[in-house]
Amino acid sequence: MTTGKITLVKLSFSVSLLSAAIIAFQLSLIQILSITQWYHFAYMVISVALLGFGAAGTILSLTKKFFIERAEIILPGLMTLSGLAMALSVSIAQAESIRFDSYLLFANYSHLWKIIATYLLFIIPFFLGALAIGIIFIKYIDKIGVLYFANMLGSGLGGLAVVFLMWIFFPQKLPAVIAAIAFAAGVIIVPKEQRNVFAFIVTVTVAVIVFIYMTPARLQLSEYKSLSKTLNLPDSKITLKESSPYGLIDIVSTPYLRYAPGLSIKYPGEVSVENAAFNNGEWVGPLISGRDDSSQYLLFTTENLGYVTGDRNTVLVLGTGTGRHVQIAILNSAEIITSVEQNKALTNLLRGKLASKVDFIFNDKSVQPQNISPRTFILSTRQKFDLITLPVIDAFGGSSGMYALQEQYLLTIESFDEMLNALNRDGAVSITTYIDYPYRNSIKILATFAEVFEKRKIETPEEYVAAVKNWNTITFIVKKDPLTVFEIDSIRSNCDKLNFDPVLLPDFSAAERERFNKLQDTTLYSMFDKILQSKEERLKLYDEYSFNIKPATDNQPYFSQFLRWKTIPLLADLFGNQSVPFFEVGYLLLYLTFIQIIVLAIILIVLPLFKLGFRGNRKLQALLYFSGLGIGYMLIEIILIQLFTLYFGNVIYATALVICLMLVSSGFGSLVSQKITPKPYRIFLIVSIIIISFVIYALFLSGWLRTTIGFSLTAKIILSFLWIAPPAFFMGIPFPLGLKMLSSLNEQQIPWVWGINGVFSVVSAVLATIISVELGFVWVIVLAIGAYLLVIISNLKNISELSS
Repeated sequence: MTTGKITLVKLSFSVSLLSAAIIAFQLSLIQILSITQWYHFAYMVISVALLGFGAAGTILSLTKKFFIERAEIILPGLMTLSGLAMALSVSIAQAESIRFDSYLLFANYSHLWKIIATYLLFIIPFFLGALAIGIIFIKYIDKIGVLYFANMLGSGLGGLAVVFLMWIFFPQKLPAVIAAIAFAAGVIIVPKEQRNVFAFIVTVTVAVIVFIYMTPARLQLSEYKSLSKTLNLPDSKITLKESSPYGLIDIVSTPYLRYAPGLSIKYPGEVSVENAAFNNGEWVGPLISGRDDSSQYLLFTTENLGYVTGDRNTVLVLGTGTGRHVQIAILNSAEIITSVEQNKALTNLLRGKLASKVDFIFNDKSVQPQNISPRTFILSTRQKFDLITLPVIDAFGGSSGMYALQEQYLLTIESFDEMLNALNRDGAVSITTYIDYPYRNSIKILATFAEVFEKRKIETPEEYVAAVKNWNTITFIVKKDPLTVFEIDSIRSNCDKLNFDPVLLPDFSAAERERFNKLQDTTLYSMFDKILQSKEERLKLYDEYSFNIKPATDNQPYFSQFLRWKTIPLLADLFGNQSVPFFEVGYLLLYLTFIQIIVLAIILIVLPLFKLGFRGNRKLQALLYFSGLGIGYMLIEIILIQLFTLYFGNVIYATALVICLMLVSSGFGSLVSQKITPKPYRIFLIVSIIIISFVIYALFLSGWLRTTIGFSLTAKIILSFLWIAPPAFFMGIPFPLGLKMLSSLNEQQIPWVWGINGVFSVVSAVLATIISVELGFVWVIVLAIGAYLLVIISNLKNISELSS
């Protein structure tokens, strides 16, 4: 079958390749920005990609005739340029004149313009690729089902392919590899009569891609990231790099690094850390060797508190990192140590190339490594432990609120409750936090345990928790049974021995809190007392405190989101206007991005369309229909990624699986739509099925995920297919059906509805994150249901006309 001068097979294959390259580049950008900036810029990349698609629709609306008449010549060029833009944009973004720094956005306003310049730069490859796809969709509208299927199939497979590519190529080289895929999509559909001319373009393009691959620009990290700070130390150097979907690992050698959170001032020796690990530029942990007893200092830290109160034969270390807590367990003669670390690449290094740097602890017969997210392990395990330890809360050197938008499922009420269930009798959970100021982390941790006690109907929570501090950390141990007299005496004795102060302990005097390490602001103690005193006092503190210290839940797993809008003026008075953003940079950036994306969407998509005019009847129906589809699809895609991240215990694989299943299934839906005559009642039926699916998600999905989380990986993939694929199949039908119906009624509106769909998809990508943080995941699903109800409302008039 042919479509003009290009066969449908070639055209479909080309669309699939280009779509695969676009989605792969999108995920590659997320990884790159995670390295140079911070994880939460993922939602910005999604919005930028959708913005490029929307802008392409607008250009098509204004110049459709020009592009359609020359499609066979223009399409290969657009695909080639899209590939070149992918390869070049990352390198250009590292230039000083464009490169922005998240921390400086509110201190140096020139970085606001730099981030806008970055948006516009990264829009280019998506715009060019989307323009090519849009031309194909419009020119071959009679084959829209087949072509939309090719688009979705390629996108889904691209999401899977890039995961494997991340194991092979370093992040700075990956865009050039992806560019070659987009370039290949263009080469496939070059007309025979243009091949001689295009040969020159092929030569130049190949040369540029190869050059960028061989000499990629160095990724410029924010100067405030932990790796940047460490490399400022004398004689510091990177000795090893390892790339994977989990991030870019850097091993740094430096003779001047010191890392010993919670160390007693009575420790007689020196603490020397020669090597440390970083992932995406963020601190992971030191590589500690026990030669010459240099690891003995670990016994002089508050983190050793869990072993002071009794024998710990079975220990669960959650978020192992480089193995500090594993070494503490070994030093305390634990017999079975279950080490849970999500980053498989890091574990492989510590068991292989770097094993000697950590005394081969991960090869020790007592250590059982598990590569899965800590929370997923807790949900799925049936083992019981004497002690469960968690990583230190707050990054080494401080995070300044950059993790406000990161889902931290390990630190929710439900998670702590599950940990207590996983304890043996007299077992304990141990967690350490830095003493931050203003006080936030330690208060929220204690409040979370207090809510767990409330859930368990424990009326005297002060009998189940102990906490000790030195000059910079507080370590909590929490039990599911009351602390015994022996345990209380052991903790007090350890504090006397190492000059620690008991902060929480049954039957102790307030004077004990300040014996060795005094706080300038002692209100921390009164807040601790209020949290444990009663539910009324606790809720009153939640309401009155300047920061959000209400515990995180699985529905809102944003433990590090502390900022409250109503207290910003107070914080500005106390700490200065420019200091406020540093408490919650990530949270403020979310809203800044939302505003900027809306402005750019209006400028690049909506305003140019007014030149064309929105002519024809039923404009409101078209607006409701295609905006509803854009909002609903994007909200569900993002919320499923968030929910299945916990289910699979790995954000990369969950993202790839959800994207692949949704896009491929929607592609099949689009393919089937080719055989469906667009009738209002049929659209009503299909959208009703979608809405019913979402209601089922809202009511049952979270519970089902919890019930089956312990199943094998194969079983979970099959079950995920059954949950995601059927709704996604039907979600792929309304868009092409709507286009077909509109083309028969008012073809001039097609560019407009393409732009409308793009704008609302762009906005929804960021909106989903805002709703998740402010209201919770369930409300994202509720809003998605409302969006598809708009689609039904837009069809009511058509249905009533047919029935009459």
